Amino acid sequence: MVCALAGLGVYWFHARTATDPSNLVAYLPAPNASVFYIDVDSLRRSGILGMVAGSKRAEEPDYQQFVRETKFDYRNDLDAVAAALKDGHIYFALRGRFRWDSLRDYAVRQGGSCHDDFCVVQGSQPTRRISFYLLKPHVLAMAISSDDFAAYQVSVQPVKVAFMVPADPIWAVIPAAALQKAGTSQMDSLPAAAKAYVPALQGAEQMVFSIGADRDRQLQLAMHVTCKDAASASALLTQLEGITKALRELLARQRQKLDPTDLTAVLVAGNFRRDDRQVYGSWPVPKSFVDAIAATGY
Repeated sequence: MVCALAGLGVYWFHARTATDPSNLVAYLPAPNASVFYIDVDSLRRSGILGMVAGSKRAEEPDYQQFVRETKFDYRNDLDAVAAALKDGHIYFALRGRFRWDSLRDYAVRQGGSCHDDFCVVQGSQPTRRISFYLLKPHVLAMAISSDDFAAYQVSVQPVKVAFMVPADPIWAVIPAAALQKAGTSQMDSLPAAAKAYVPALQGAEQMVFSIGADRDRQLQLAMHVTCKDAASASALLTQLEGITKALRELLARQRQKLDPTDLTAVLVAGNFRRDDRQVYGSWPVPKSFVDAIAATGY
């Protein structure tokens, strides 16, 4: 998650949109879900989207066919993505320019079905069904789930967002339950340096990760953790500082020179502070690290 946020966030401050992300997030079934938001338009206008997306020649033939038949290409037509991950289901509210007739015809040609402008098509696995419908002229509701009607969970009547929406154009709100439910395979997929932080965070009530910039326009990865009380927050602060210190000492003992393109170099530069039951962390993210993420295709 850290790699994905950093890879998408570089140079976000060069171009921002005035669209309020809470308007899009409010359509999602957000309670107890992990919620993500990406201001794609900002990334496109700043140039970072082209860098992260890579060459069109490298895209899979299936996606190239999808673009040809639906006339929809995220590089040009997608402006913002709000997503909620909950109980194995993924819900999306997508803002952009959609040619509904082309999308519907494509779903039918792929063996799917459409009824009253609600479409369902088979995903890459038998239990992954993709459902979607045009919620508003420029907002597409979509879901990936075993439920053929899951897209209807992206409501046409938005509700008030139950958490404070970060000001940054790229962010993720993670409930503690998401970490507590993380399986062994998910933990094994994390970089070694990041695994040490997970047990410390599992007792938190909520975590917010975002990408922004400091006063010197240096890219920053920020973390805001809400604990159940001040004592828990104090304990978390001690753990985070201790883990970071241990990581620095390990590198010193091994006499390893920090590689600015490695995640470890980002993590050891972390700073933390506490305010009552809130714990804050920040990590400067060098451009060389972001370039490396983009080059590896994360």
